[in-house]
Order: sequence, then C-alpha cells, then structure tokens
Amino acid sequence: MLLNLRETSGPLYRRVYHALKGMIRAGRLGPATRVPSTRALARDLGVSRNTVMLAYEQLAAEGYLVSRHRGATSVAGVPPPRLAAVSARPAA
Repeated sequence: MLLNLRETSGPLYRRVYHALKGMIRAGRLGPATRVPSTRALARDLGVSRNTVMLAYEQLAAEGYLVSRHRGATSVAGVPPPRLAAVSARPAA
C-alpha cells in the first residue's frame, strides 16, 4: 500500500493515520476493504510496527476501522460523518 507520509508534519504515527484517513474519506479504501496487517504495512513503509499500530488504533477509535479479535482489520461499513462547524456566537 502506497501512502504519502510527506503531506503532513508531526509524529510518524500521525502521518500514517492522516494518510489512511484521507484514503478512506476519498473513497479509495471502500467499506469492508481489508487493510494490510500492521507488520506488513510497517515493513512496506520502513517504520516500526508500533507506529502503524498507533495509527490503526486511532482510526478504530474514531470509527474508521473495524478490528476483529485475532482477525483482519478492515474499513468500517459507513465512515463517520464530518463534524459540523460550531458557531462561536452564543444563541440568542
């Protein structure tokens, strides 16, 4: 899997997270699509497995990925909705 880790800055796990999230939001990884194992993706990217695990855990916590115990990790069926912008003005 090719991920562009140079589009964002910050810790490496956040770069992996943003790259995967962008692919999911853009529809390049559709619902129920299996993502590579943490070991395989870490090897492909040349990063530690912990880096990929942190990114997967964050995506799962936000509802983008579904992980089954001792099973494959895949894209969730319905991506979470985007948060609406909140007005800074108090209601009248």
